[in-house]
Amino acid sequence: MTFKSLSLTQRLLIAVGFVLPAFLGLSAFSLNNAFQASAEKAQQKRLINYVYTILTTADFRENGVLILSDILAEPLFYIPHSGLYAQITTGNETVWQSPSSLGVFIALPKHPDTSNEYYSTITLNSGVKLLNLAYGIVWENDQGKEFEFTINVSEDLDDIEQQAAEFQRSLWYWLGGTGLLLLIIQALILRWGLQPLHNMSSELNAIEKGDRQRLSRDYPKELNQLTRNINTLLDHEQSRHERYKNSLADLAHSLKTPLAVFRGELERSESILDLKEMGQEQLERIASLVDYQLQRAATEGQSSLLAPVSLGTIIDKILNSLDKVYRNKQIIHQFEMAQDVYIHADEGDMYELLGNLLENAYKYCVKRVNVVIQVKRKVIEILIEDDGDGIPAYAQANIIERGKRIDTQVEGQGLGLAIASDIIEAYQGEIKLENSHLGGARFIVELPRR
Repeated sequence: MTFKSLSLTQRLLIAVGFVLPAFLGLSAFSLNNAFQASAEKAQQKRLINYVYTILTTADFRENGVLILSDILAEPLFYIPHSGLYAQITTGNETVWQSPSSLGVFIALPKHPDTSNEYYSTITLNSGVKLLNLAYGIVWENDQGKEFEFTINVSEDLDDIEQQAAEFQRSLWYWLGGTGLLLLIIQALILRWGLQPLHNMSSELNAIEKGDRQRLSRDYPKELNQLTRNINTLLDHEQSRHERYKNSLADLAHSLKTPLAVFRGELERSESILDLKEMGQEQLERIASLVDYQLQRAATEGQSSLLAPVSLGTIIDKILNSLDKVYRNKQIIHQFEMAQDVYIHADEGDMYELLGNLLENAYKYCVKRVNVVIQVKRKVIEILIEDDGDGIPAYAQANIIERGKRIDTQVEGQGLGLAIASDIIEAYQGEIKLENSHLGGARFIVELPRR
């Protein structure tokens, strides 16, 4: 299994599995160092307190002889091999040592300056390690003569090391237990937090198997845009599938009439020329039917996933092309738009829709064609009108009726308007037909804004 094939849950757990132990290890290292530093500091403070205790019981004679009281505040000074030892030296001579030092040879460090502290670690022959504090003092008699002494207090480091070891064990037990608990909690949190993604995966599998049609809407807001886009894509594909299915059914139905005419003419016609003329007519009609149904099936339909296209650019190109095609009519066109309008649609659909409507306007106008685009609150309104003869009142209702088959359309208007009507229907829009103040027809197309 490669890293790329791991699930999100596995990736997050692996990341947490690395980060959390590293964090806890650094925390343990820092805490252990802090504890050891604190313990050493406390031991040093304890040793200096022992020095002050010894000084309070010391008495100096005029000749520099040091006399100490037999009673010290710390009883460990009186217990042999107790781990707490004290000695007072002057030069290389030991002038006093605690009873606990009997039978213990301690290699004392150098003599520090007056009132200076010198800490060092001493290892006895037995392997025991001691922390020693050497503290220098000077006593001056009435004649101004000075006598230098060094007070050495040594304490066994074994207790500190045992405390440190015990602290480390407790620390690792607690941090280890806490880390394990955090990993379990993190795994549960990840499972709960990623549950919507697992649910989405399950629903997508159900859609793939055909058990569902769309994703549900019960997802956190962070996934709403994703689920909407997926549902839009699913609806788009389903709509396209339905259009292909319906187009094939309509094509099969529409082909029955020209094929029946062709078959009947073959059976009864005796003139080759008549048969050829009829065959050419029916073949052209069949070709028109096939082109129409293919265009109808290929219509993209409404989808916010499509890139926005400029309606102004499309209409300008169509008008320029039609001006060249109908140059002899010297048509005057007027295009009004406050600002360029963009719509999420297939560019080919928009060219087909607007091209059919504008071509009809150019074809049936006398001299003038007007195009107006207005952006309203929920729709984009496209108005196309001409100054021709218009469409008879009896034909206006049928000519823009959605889903009307081409073989029932009004002569000269059916194919282009049928394609336009199907495209508008695919985009959930609306088309209206009115009489223009110019005298001809006015088509009003409303497409939803997305």
